[in-house]
Amino acid sequence: MANRSITFDAEPLLGQLNVLQKVQIPYAANQALKQLGFQLRGELARYMGDVFENPVPFTLRSPRYEVDGLTLRVRISTDGAKGQDPARYLYPVSTEDGGGGKPAYITRFTRAVRSMGVVDSSYYAIPYLQGRGVRVNAYGNMSPGQYQQVLAGLRAENGRTGGKRGASWRYFSVPDGRAAGAARGRGRQLKPGIYRAKTNELQMLFGYARKQPTVPGIFDFAGTVERKSGELLPSLLSKALADALR
Repeated sequence: MANRSITFDAEPLLGQLNVLQKVQIPYAANQALKQLGFQLRGELARYMGDVFENPVPFTLRSPRYEVDGLTLRVRISTDGAKGQDPARYLYPVSTEDGGGGKPAYITRFTRAVRSMGVVDSSYYAIPYLQGRGVRVNAYGNMSPGQYQQVLAGLRAENGRTGGKRGASWRYFSVPDGRAAGAARGRGRQLKPGIYRAKTNELQMLFGYARKQPTVPGIFDFAGTVERKSGELLPSLLSKALADALR
């Protein structure tokens, strides 16, 4: 997502300035922009809470700002493990570049399954959240630990991560590009996806989509920054100028 820069003209905001006020404007404006950046972080976090369903704290903490002289830059964080950063995964749901549906962010799990050769780049792994075997966290998502557990199972010999045969879960994918011959044809009666099995129990953990999912543009980052700046900046600048003249 692109940075948003805030520019302004002091006199339209505050009215005609005298000579002394004009001398103090650069300092006062710099202080006001620092306060504005801090407040915009909170405003954006509240806005995320309104437009997203149960967003995780990592997302709510993602707004960032920097002040350089009389320029305030507001952005979404690009910090994240292995490219899983808020700027990347929020871009598809943003209204940036048009408000229509954009391709959903390709998750780290999907990239990992592809890199293992389990499926090719036409497959997208989607958690089957209503499945009995899926562990859902407080935010309604599959728990991070289960993602790792599934990957470990797919990497392991015979799909087992430990324990005696029959007592531990076996993880497998339908299809699995690593299988050969007859083994590749097994499970054809199952829907494409990732499963775990134990004795007489079979649980679907992920389904596969063959077309990249799209998501609606609901996050108006630029509009929120500009609107809230217009609401907050006049009073912040007026107070900063009054403090500078004391």
